[in-house]
Amino acid sequence: MYRVITLISILIITALTNAQTKETEFKKQADSIIRAEFPRTRVFNFEYGQTLLRDFKSKLFDEEFQKGEITNQKTFNASANIPLIKTRKWSLTGSVNYKYNEFEFKDLENVSNTTIFEQNGIVNFHNISSSLSSTYFSTIFKKPVIYNASLIVDGNEKGFERIKGLIGASIIIKRTARTTITVGAIVFIDPTAQIPFFPTFTYNHKFKNSSWEFDFIMPQRILFRKPVSTKGRLSIGAEFGGNGFYVNVSQANFPDVFEYSQLEINSGLIYEHKLSNNVYATLKGGVTNFVSNRLTEKGQPTKDHIYENDQDITGYFKVGISFNPSFKKKRS
Repeated sequence: MYRVITLISILIITALTNAQTKETEFKKQADSIIRAEFPRTRVFNFEYGQTLLRDFKSKLFDEEFQKGEITNQKTFNASANIPLIKTRKWSLTGSVNYKYNEFEFKDLENVSNTTIFEQNGIVNFHNISSSLSSTYFSTIFKKPVIYNASLIVDGNEKGFERIKGLIGASIIIKRTARTTITVGAIVFIDPTAQIPFFPTFTYNHKFKNSSWEFDFIMPQRILFRKPVSTKGRLSIGAEFGGNGFYVNVSQANFPDVFEYSQLEINSGLIYEHKLSNNVYATLKGGVTNFVSNRLTEKGQPTKDHIYENDQDITGYFKVGISFNPSFKKKRS
């Protein structure tokens, strides 16, 4: 889901720039808005998150498997996005991302004698990915359009696992002084994606005689936002996100590697603060609703999952810091 958020961020900036701007100026504004709106698109980003106590129950091969408590789940993400090539219309960026997940289980009750990865105590998972992302700026009927394609290679501490890809595009359909609407689409070149294709729709509206604005990006977020002082911004609403990692299994009659996919909706408050020209801090908190949690053999569609669990709604918080140092631009 990390790459999904990055791609959506690249597409949505068409809604925040003037459709009649010259291409070179459009691209300059686009780069600035992307990094301002989405921390994970900045050159370096670090984020720590934790979800709190909740009960869960699970099924294995559609039969009752286990139930118990997840006392907490900790995550840590570190990412780097390095521009490799930039021209007037085209750019190529290389990215590296490390993700750590830690689960703590308690009071597990086994209905089945089979064990995959749930156990009382702490278990952890590491995920490493790298990608190349190509972005092309163009126009249709004098309106700016952005095309993006990404190639992703990932795995864990035990080695390389898979190659994935995604492509997308977005165009403005309406822009006024206070309201902007865009449409687009994203396609995953990945048979395991829980959502292989979806349209993107954005609606941004600044309320008259107010500092508040409404920001809707389908399927990523719905927020009401307002500035707090000259360096801060407060947002209230919900964000759709996900988490995933590889699970190595040492169990007879099971494949060696599985993929765990978790989709969630985080609702609450977000506060962003600009610490300096190149340093930003983010604080999030609220409740998490887990939409889907599935375990699937590596490379297989999630509809063919062998395991799934239901988790109760719980609280969460995240803190992040990102750096956006300047790079000397190459002339083209």
